[in-house]
Amino acid sequence: MNFVIMLFLCILAWSLTLSRIRTIQWRDIRKDHGITLNVWLMMVFFSITMIFLIKRVCNLLNDHTINNLDRLISYSSILIGMFFGAAASAAAVGKPRDRKIIRWLRYSLVLTILALVLVYTIYISRIPNMEYYVPRSLPEVAFMWITFIMGIALCAFVIKVYRAHLPQEKSPVMRMRTILIIVSTFLASVYFLVKIASVGGYFSPFLASSMLIDLSTVLLISSALTHFSALLSNKIYLPLVTISRNIEGWSAFKDLKYLMERVHQLCPEVALPATNPSFLSFLLNPEYHLYRAIISVMDGKTMLDDLLLEGALHEEPKLWEGDLLREAIRFKQALQSINPSKDFWMMVSEYQEASRRLHKDQRLNLSVEVNLL
Repeated sequence: MNFVIMLFLCILAWSLTLSRIRTIQWRDIRKDHGITLNVWLMMVFFSITMIFLIKRVCNLLNDHTINNLDRLISYSSILIGMFFGAAASAAAVGKPRDRKIIRWLRYSLVLTILALVLVYTIYISRIPNMEYYVPRSLPEVAFMWITFIMGIALCAFVIKVYRAHLPQEKSPVMRMRTILIIVSTFLASVYFLVKIASVGGYFSPFLASSMLIDLSTVLLISSALTHFSALLSNKIYLPLVTISRNIEGWSAFKDLKYLMERVHQLCPEVALPATNPSFLSFLLNPEYHLYRAIISVMDGKTMLDDLLLEGALHEEPKLWEGDLLREAIRFKQALQSINPSKDFWMMVSEYQEASRRLHKDQRLNLSVEVNLL
């Protein structure tokens, strides 16, 4: 089963890598600060690594070359591929200090590769082919730990860069791509952590369990599939973005229901009849239900402005008295800063946040009143 899965991942990796060649404008390759080239090089070295996850290929190489050469190539290629990915992320969405960090990571990568070559030449190339996961000597421990620790460092950098960028990303497609990159890199970092733990099986038999080895395989496959998903064309993301936005819209609609209920209580004359669609009927036409909710709230806000202005000039509006008047003022103040000329989805987000704040304040007030009683 592992052979079939790894062969599939290898074919998938090389298919994506070779198909990306056609989309690269080689004449203008330097105009984007090397982002396109770094991403493609990342895919090349990642694809090389996938080849050496196939045990039959490793055995064939080792039988006709030097013992354990597959380990040196696969460990080096995965780190080089991850570095190019980190360099692309720093150039694309990183801050100036991230570009400084990438220089130190470049030096660290060179030292790591040199250390791997040194350990391999002195010891790893002289022992029988490593058909096992838990090392049997200290040089093997060093060989593996050097690789996995550097892998975690590269993963941590990529997660840091994209995590800082995520709140600023407004494009739904790019936001989903960013989330996939963070998830795939997080899974990869957990994979390296599990591998470090399993290497510790040399010192403690408890860590040499088959459960850790199986877990590392699951994490590797999950990270690879998520990584491939992050590299797909934008056209494939559009249906996923639509579904995701509709689900987020349902959450926003449930929050907006509180505002609509308050509008019906404070301004029953202008409020549109409330709708209570099911989840499935909402997903069929989310913009319609959200639009009705926003219009209802905006009409109520306009009437509140007029009535409170009249009340300030003459007397307390007859429509309200006591606590209801204070509720109307609080409602008006909460919605005052929202600009109706903004993008529709941005308005939905701001009204949703206002609804949450009002609902939270109401629960706090009720809690205080109960405690006083």
